Amino acid sequence: MTDAFNSADISNVADISTTADTALVIDTETDQGRDPRPIQVATINVASGFEWMKYFNSGRSISPVVIKVHGITDEDVAGLERFDLEQFELPKYLIGHNVRFDWRVIGSPSAKLICTVRLARVAFPEWSAYSQSKCIEQLLGKSEASRMTIAAHDALGDARMCYLLYQACCERLEIAPTDFAAAHAISNKANPVSKMPFGKHKGKLIKDVPINYVKWMLGNIHNMQPSLYSALTKRIKAADVENAKE
Repeated sequence: MTDAFNSADISNVADISTTADTALVIDTETDQGRDPRPIQVATINVASGFEWMKYFNSGRSISPVVIKVHGITDEDVAGLERFDLEQFELPKYLIGHNVRFDWRVIGSPSAKLICTVRLARVAFPEWSAYSQSKCIEQLLGKSEASRMTIAAHDALGDARMCYLLYQACCERLEIAPTDFAAAHAISNKANPVSKMPFGKHKGKLIKDVPINYVKWMLGNIHNMQPSLYSALTKRIKAADVENAKE
């Protein structure tokens, strides 16, 4: 493997000595909508700005539905190796837009997650939407943003947009981009949602949503907003406490 992601080659990166000194902005493209496996992984080292990207073969056919999103076909990854998390040494922090999705895709490694959706909600409460493309549009204006978002749904293009957004959030919040502990603390203060935002229980208080439906969502929806994930996880824990009392 190569420099920014693999400690074996880290000496090739001029201005960092170990992955522990930094955080990686990460983005992935996957082969399926459910149980997604990575077919493209990109990272940007926050301390050095070093960019890394590689394609992988997931060991199964890429869904035609997701091909329409990212354009990566079976032919593009034919003969390539599978992504293997054990070959990589990651830093303490991973940064991403809905980072929990990419974290799961690469195998849920031991890392602290900094979500730029949550950071942006705190840093830019006046914004009307928080998808990555909308964040970039509100940050740069439509004309400049359109030149960046043309690379959307390419892992490296998305990672670059996320890195730009992360830097903007840190500037607005008056923290250094390398103060990962502060960014992590802020991104994890965002309040979880109280009502279901979609689905057959849309608008219902999460505390009143059937527990089996909550468990189904946690097991099947892999690109869930961190705030919703937090709320559903707390719902499960509350139900477990109640069951223990009975």
